[in-house]
Amino acid sequence: MSRLAGRTALVTGGTRGIGRAIALRLAADGADVAVLSRSSNGAQVVGELESLNVRALAVHADVSDPPQLEAAVAEVEARLGGIDILINNAAIADPDYTRAWQLDRESWRRMMAVNLDGVFYACRAAVPGMIERRWGRIINISSTSGITGGTSGIHYAASKGGVIALSKALAREVVRFGITVNVVAPSKIDTDMFRQATSEEKRQATLLQIPLGRLGRPEEIAEAVAYFAGEQAAYTTGQVLVVSGGY
Repeated sequence: MSRLAGRTALVTGGTRGIGRAIALRLAADGADVAVLSRSSNGAQVVGELESLNVRALAVHADVSDPPQLEAAVAEVEARLGGIDILINNAAIADPDYTRAWQLDRESWRRMMAVNLDGVFYACRAAVPGMIERRWGRIINISSTSGITGGTSGIHYAASKGGVIALSKALAREVVRFGITVNVVAPSKIDTDMFRQATSEEKRQATLLQIPLGRLGRPEEIAEAVAYFAGEQAAYTTGQVLVVSGGY
């Protein structure tokens, strides 16, 4: 029997890149999977998920908008069942970032609204059902930028550092209900978002700083998430797993 059979997962930002890889990995373990996206229709990913003999659903919401997100969570619960596994992966980058003192208020607020506020809103919507069922797995996708400061901008680093702090605090509150909260912190992963946010020159310079000598693959992040999602991680909570190739 697949180790996640009978479980329902929601992956925000689940239609491309890291999110898509996570959705497929959880489905391979038997979970029914809903993918949430603000813009993509998700039909292709749903088809890929259903080919793995699980139920799948695409829902639309901007994670920074609480009513939209709550409606999406309610739709998932109505059509697939209570959310047992929540993956907060939706995030944005800022390819136009230059210097902290040149950053405008709107760019700061939008980054926080998606990358940090969205994580809180999704957790707030999903946790009550997990408490009722006395079981849950929350895995939040942060970044090495949230630990080191990174190179992607002060607002990106602050938002991802906030995800780590939020996760550690939430882990303490919900552990008595059988819910774990953990973080996966990737570094430089070969995704559309990374390529859109960096020039070819910067990408080549980045490769020279990665001891493993290459960018990470979305599937490698998905493997880390799969560990936290299963019963084998039942005694692990409030932790940050860095997947960085030594970066």
